[in-house]
Amino acid sequence: MLPGEAIEGDPLSRTCVTHLTTDFVEASPYRAFPQGKTQTRNQTRRSKPLKRTFLFLAAVILLGAPVTALADTFTFQAPATAANQGNGGSLQFDLDHHSAYTWRIDSVNLAGKTITSAKITFSNISNWDRNANMLFVHLLDTARTAGVASFIDASGTPVLESQIQDNFAGDLYNSNPLVAPGIGNTFLFAQSFSTTPTTFVYNFTAEQLQVLSSYFLNRNGIAFGLDPDCHFWNNGIKFEFTTTDNTVPEPTTIALLGTGIAGLYLKRRRRKAQPAPQV
Repeated sequence: MLPGEAIEGDPLSRTCVTHLTTDFVEASPYRAFPQGKTQTRNQTRRSKPLKRTFLFLAAVILLGAPVTALADTFTFQAPATAANQGNGGSLQFDLDHHSAYTWRIDSVNLAGKTITSAKITFSNISNWDRNANMLFVHLLDTARTAGVASFIDASGTPVLESQIQDNFAGDLYNSNPLVAPGIGNTFLFAQSFSTTPTTFVYNFTAEQLQVLSSYFLNRNGIAFGLDPDCHFWNNGIKFEFTTTDNTVPEPTTIALLGTGIAGLYLKRRRRKAQPAPQV
């Protein structure tokens, strides 16, 4: 007789079988099907927070990845045309109150790129005396002469306050020998300075960035028109701008797309793993 087998006609053996079967189910590590199904569901429920946490951490890591790899910075230093003169430094750009200037930048190909920011910096600039003064700066499509050029636009020492006028604006621009007729011209700023040296940084506005981009696309270059109405010491002029590539998607976009696809995949996998409901 096998263990647990009842002896026909013996009520005691049936009682033993009942207890033996009950004990076996309660003590056995191999539970009956309904209990095993409940255990599987509990494991699935416990694994959901882990999967969600994993997806969240993956998204945070990917979204936190730097995007600087797609950005380029272009820097141009104006030629030192009056090095170490007066109170100026070794990189001084001549800003004499008797002259107006152009500084032309050539051979910059920005095809497929977007300019995101731009600035022009005047290092340690100061006025040579305490008289009224003004520095006018314009962005030009181009200029007649490559590099730096100038012409005399005022006389006398000191220059009279009545002669403080912008030679890159109005009728004076039309007669300015540094530029050809019809050249694009955008006013950037006018700024006065004291006798105390300071580093002045001008950041382009959104509208000026659009103009800057169009000028570069027209001729692969630009120019600056500078009209100093007093004499300004300085230690150089620097122009910088940054761009992003139009053709390559940003890492954040790729990260979002990848995380979304991974989430859909795991959701579909969980659905397939669930057993069919019992009828």
